[in-house]
Amino acid sequence: MALPEINTKLAKIALDNCEGFPFEEFANDFIAAIEGSNFIPIGGTSDGGADGVHEQGLYCSNRIDVFYQMSTEENHRSKVKRTIERLLEFGRSPKTLIYITSQTIGTYDREEGFLTDKHGVFVRIRDGKWILANLNYSEATKKAYYTHLERYTDFLKDLDKGIKIRQSENVTHPSVYVFLQQQVENREKDKHLTKTVADSLILWALNDTDPDKNIFLTQDAIFDSIKSNIPWAKNIVGGILAGRLKELVSKGGIGGKKVNYHKNIGYCLPFETREIIASEKCEDENIQIDVINEICSFRELDEIEPDEKKLIANLAIRTAQLFFEHEGLNCSSFLNGEKSTKGSLIDNIVYDRVSDAINELVKLEEKKEKYGVLTRQIVRNMFYQSSESQRILLTKLSRTYILLFTLQAEPRVVEYFQKATANFRLLIGADLLIRAISERFLSKQDQMTRNLFEIANSAGIRLYLTEPALEGIIKHLIVTDNEYKNHILPREAYLTADIIRESSQILIRTYYHAKIEGYTRTWSGFIGEFITYSQLHTEQGREEFKTYLTQQFGMEYISSEELYAQTSENDVSNLSNEILEIKKGNKSLADAVSLTINSVYGQRRANKEYSTFPEYGYQTWWLTQESKVQKHTIDIVKKNGANFIMRPEFLLNFFSLSPSVSDIRESYKTIFPSVMGIQMGNRLPDELFHKVLEQVDIWAGHEKGMVAAKTRMLCDRLKSEHYDESANIYSIDKVLQEMENV
Repeated sequence: MALPEINTKLAKIALDNCEGFPFEEFANDFIAAIEGSNFIPIGGTSDGGADGVHEQGLYCSNRIDVFYQMSTEENHRSKVKRTIERLLEFGRSPKTLIYITSQTIGTYDREEGFLTDKHGVFVRIRDGKWILANLNYSEATKKAYYTHLERYTDFLKDLDKGIKIRQSENVTHPSVYVFLQQQVENREKDKHLTKTVADSLILWALNDTDPDKNIFLTQDAIFDSIKSNIPWAKNIVGGILAGRLKELVSKGGIGGKKVNYHKNIGYCLPFETREIIASEKCEDENIQIDVINEICSFRELDEIEPDEKKLIANLAIRTAQLFFEHEGLNCSSFLNGEKSTKGSLIDNIVYDRVSDAINELVKLEEKKEKYGVLTRQIVRNMFYQSSESQRILLTKLSRTYILLFTLQAEPRVVEYFQKATANFRLLIGADLLIRAISERFLSKQDQMTRNLFEIANSAGIRLYLTEPALEGIIKHLIVTDNEYKNHILPREAYLTADIIRESSQILIRTYYHAKIEGYTRTWSGFIGEFITYSQLHTEQGREEFKTYLTQQFGMEYISSEELYAQTSENDVSNLSNEILEIKKGNKSLADAVSLTINSVYGQRRANKEYSTFPEYGYQTWWLTQESKVQKHTIDIVKKNGANFIMRPEFLLNFFSLSPSVSDIRESYKTIFPSVMGIQMGNRLPDELFHKVLEQVDIWAGHEKGMVAAKTRMLCDRLKSEHYDESANIYSIDKVLQEMENV
């Protein structure tokens, strides 16, 4: 009977996880099946550097000079070098080396040329992709796989094994959250979210059951396992456990997952359910493998060794995990309000998360700086110029961590998301509007804030541009314009992208990205994408810009007069004085923020909004990532009985989980924002940045490459000190002196 077709997605996972000797045994059988009797396996502990040879024919007297090497090593360059040296040492005269590897080598043709030129031996590479393409070549190739590699996918049937969130102080049982996210993402259209969560937790609790070993769990044991390992979940599962178990036994859960019940013994997971789970985990494993292979082929990593490429890829993925973990904690803090034990919202900067990942995964101190620079470049590419696989991975991580901490913070949120409809009224913060403007020249898939607005409009959510937000953005444009004219323009001829990245002005960084990519040629042309440059300081320009924002992002306009009509000048003044310090003494800015906050409560009263979920169930909110203001608004929140800020992460969670927007979610699946408000690095404070620009003037006589190198080193040194906005500007002199003495 013919062997079944090999699922190459499963085979990719097997190749990624297999060990050296089993792979060599597989490769011997596999190559023999393709090349026939001319291939002669050697292998073993004393093989003289050859795992196999190619013989011209039984009666040919020519000396053998074609050799095979099979390996799972990450560094193929090192392995090829050692193999050729060993062959020569053993007295062989290799003319051709055919290198069979379980790894994927992105630019294998270039590697073949490089290795051939370097060693004087004709090198041919047959990597993981080539193996996958030929696995179903014949019954013999399929047999080689089933005999030697198939077992390396068995772990997929175990909920506790495979790709998962790493354990941390915030995540004590990682596997349950990954599995929970998978089920929520795949839930049937008519499945209530509360039931989905309960079903997922039940299946997870039954992971170690095995009818062949007589291992079962009773209903009480299932509940005890859930509440002891995941304490917050008892509030979700407790009242519906018996009903969900009955449903899972008779009809099954998400995607046909059933539970078996043995009378007077207990419950267990059947083989069929584990097969379904394995298939779903296979998809996730393949995505991560694809992302690692993509990163390894990035141009930025061309000059480093293959095993280092894989380490950088893992560092980049770990950085994303850590970033989203912190985002999840922030969402949890938002839901808990003043009850949060974490205090104010956590400062979440990718630069810092890269450092965390490196300290966790890199042991050699002398490598950390090099890997840090490369990892930051790769992560920037992943977030802003992501491939489909990278975007899928980032979205999965984002949703998993947000869901994880949302449920930990307030299990009732599950019930809220199930019942909530998209009838929000959102006053959009100036910070999000500026970010939306900055995304003008990104690809559609990477326009995270713009996509958020687009999805919100499609879901029927009403978005409002307030006059305070409009004035705030125009002031931001004017400040940025002055920064460009006074500090950038005089030096523009020799400023590099590395320097510009350190500007605290997001639109200056956006302008240079657009200029490099050929979207714009001049600063005035760039600003002209949003407002006529010559009208920037005029009332006519203000009206033009208001029209642009409302029409581009589907918003309605609310004047300050309308906002004041729903609150009192006294309330606005009192709160403005409270937050004046964090607005650096800028009274007009403090007034604008205070008016927005007070008007949220005023509109709730005017619209007679009522919520059975007082923490987050109202319709009117200020959508912003503003965080510093929250510690100064505890009294006003207590007075009104609810918070006033909706963070974008919460809205993303709503889109991810609420059945009321399931059609919208499906329509925007490929462009769903994976992260909001990402901060790539610790930008230099303006005064320090200006000092760097002055130093560039001094270095201007050097060659362009030397200026770029010195400036990059200076910026990295300054950032490593984590200077804040009040940093002593003369500290740059100390750093410069240290650089010159190196």
